[in-house]
Amino acid sequence: MQNNTIITEAKDFNIKQTLECGQLFRYHIKDNHAVCYTLDKKAVLYQDGDKIVIENEDKEYFENYFDLKCDYSQIKEQLKNLPMMCTAVRYGYGIRILRQDIVETIISFIISANNNIPRIQGILNRIAPNGKFPTLSELSKITEEEFKQMGSGYRAPYLVKSIKTLAENKINLSVPQTLNGYDANKYLCENLVGVGPKVADCILLFGYHKMDVFPVDTWVKKIYQDLFGDMPSPKIIRQKLIDLYGENAGYAQQYLFYNKRDGSKE
Repeated sequence: MQNNTIITEAKDFNIKQTLECGQLFRYHIKDNHAVCYTLDKKAVLYQDGDKIVIENEDKEYFENYFDLKCDYSQIKEQLKNLPMMCTAVRYGYGIRILRQDIVETIISFIISANNNIPRIQGILNRIAPNGKFPTLSELSKITEEEFKQMGSGYRAPYLVKSIKTLAENKINLSVPQTLNGYDANKYLCENLVGVGPKVADCILLFGYHKMDVFPVDTWVKKIYQDLFGDMPSPKIIRQKLIDLYGENAGYAQQYLFYNKRDGSKE
């Protein structure tokens, strides 16, 4: 591997938390190091004292991918006095929200719908068996039956149809970046098969890095109930939590989600 090693502070970057907080599926952690895959690239990460070391072949790409120019200390400071955030920020202190490739994020989160992480990882590993994610041209050649054989189940026709939309440029992937979270969510839902409001918010948060979104799943519903005591529709939950956490709603979602899901295991 060509030496483009990145060294950054560990105080705002925990490898396990960042990789296991639900935003990424193509990675593995073994002993004291981790490997993550994105497009046709990979990075090897490990902690050395108070530093995080990222060995890679494309330094500029991975500096952006791991959002290393963003000051997470400042974000956590802004959030910590909001409801439930002090504990969540302390628990998930090292989460960084990745800046992932849009197409890979779309495919990954269509697969993620009503699915669990080991199965999602298995399907993606079969789609990208050598660690390199297929290009749109390569994805277009995978049939519905082949996607089913890879384990995608009822999502197979969604994948085929959305890949066709992407490959034929029937959706402008630059549009969501210009819209607010609500309108961007609507745009993705209207133009991609297999993308509902929750999946759309995941794409916006983990691909477009938009922070005026709040993916609502089972864990977020529990968080909402802890906060407000009732259980309205996901649409209302989403909007109320965006209003509560403001411009940092996307960051708040990840801290809260990780604390609720992983903290409950302890």
